[in-house]
Amino acid sequence: MVPSVTAAHSLLNADERAAIAEIEATTSILQLVTRLTGMRFAGIAKFTDLEWVVCSAYDPLEMGINAHDVLDLETTLCSEFCINPQALFIPQISQNGRFAVRPVVKQFEIESYAGAPIFLPDGRLFGALCALDSRAMLFDDPNLPETLSLFARLIGCIFFANLTTPDQ
Repeated sequence: MVPSVTAAHSLLNADERAAIAEIEATTSILQLVTRLTGMRFAGIAKFTDLEWVVCSAYDPLEMGINAHDVLDLETTLCSEFCINPQALFIPQISQNGRFAVRPVVKQFEIESYAGAPIFLPDGRLFGALCALDSRAMLFDDPNLPETLSLFARLIGCIFFANLTTPDQ
């Protein structure tokens, strides 16, 4: 006999259920991002003052970027959100002198990038939602920047809900 969802639910405490929901929600969002952009990697990264920390990655391309990896923030394309917090699309990085020289581009052989900053509901910049590929991409959907930004906002709300405890 298969236990019911209600029985399984009662075996998990609230923190465990929240963690599972966060993982499932963010994984689904990352899969949707790859479908919408046509790119083969999507990830969520948190920023510290100096570091870019991978929270979650969907990597069927096997780029080698994994959850909990840490890079120097200034070497990443996502660091642009610290300067200009708007969605960023780079269809062919090798043709863009400003971005082609970034160490992360060479390290992971990145040719295209799509990203949006993740803000928490209280206005703090949390990190970035990004999609990467080793192929050049055309970003011809005029709704893509807004859609990616909406996903980033949803991720910010998910993380904020789990960062906030009743005694805060």
